[in-house]
Amino acid sequence: MQFIDTHCHLNLDQFNDDIDDVLIRASENNITKIIIPSIDIPSLEKSIKIAEKYSQVFAAIGIHPNDGNSWDRNTINKLRTFSQHPKVVAIGEIGLDYYWDECPRDKQQMIFEEQLMLAEESHLPVIIHSRNSLSEVMITLNKWKSNFSKTQMDPGKKLGVLHAFEGDFESAQTANSLGFLIGIGGPVTYKNSLDKHEIAKRIDLEWIVLETDAPFLSPMPFRGKRNEPMNIKLVGERIAQIRNIQLKLVSHITTKNANTLFALE
Repeated sequence: MQFIDTHCHLNLDQFNDDIDDVLIRASENNITKIIIPSIDIPSLEKSIKIAEKYSQVFAAIGIHPNDGNSWDRNTINKLRTFSQHPKVVAIGEIGLDYYWDECPRDKQQMIFEEQLMLAEESHLPVIIHSRNSLSEVMITLNKWKSNFSKTQMDPGKKLGVLHAFEGDFESAQTANSLGFLIGIGGPVTYKNSLDKHEIAKRIDLEWIVLETDAPFLSPMPFRGKRNEPMNIKLVGERIAQIRNIQLKLVSHITTKNANTLFALE
């Protein structure tokens, strides 16, 4: 069995002292690939350096909505240059965050749209962040995809993943119809995360990828402790339990989904 952690912040300070050990534990638990999303220019530079050092690690580049105030007129050109790096497999994490509201909403929207256009230009999938903003994110993604009708893009192409999905089953179906997979992580193991349980049970496995969001959102029984990639197996086990299927099926299909979406093979 193999697993892919499609969202792990190895570029944050929490991993400065023991990243080698973290990756050894990941390998021992059959996590074969890890994608590091970025939040700003310094973090994406660190992501790429880590990806260059470790063959199983890949980078996503982007400006997180909570870091939107760092955006200036040169940022998109920097991202465009970084997008050509061979270890960069996605634009992300990008989107809208109306929970913290650390960046004005109109600026968040502008930055989101600029990076979506970069993803289209670069032929890269996107990793989408939304918090208290799902309806606005979906409107933006729908508008973005509608522009593809003017291009030669395959209408059935999968465009990215909605990370740490905050919606219900019906909104997950809408996301799928737009070409977006659902990222499922540690919260699916929480007793009261009923919407996440329903999504894990009812969404076709072809539309699911696994993620830790490490060092955040540790699954049970490690909730409250630092998360790390080896815990992705616990997420897979919970999905298998909810669906009453074998773990190896969850492993096989979600790994295939991630490999295909991010062109990892």
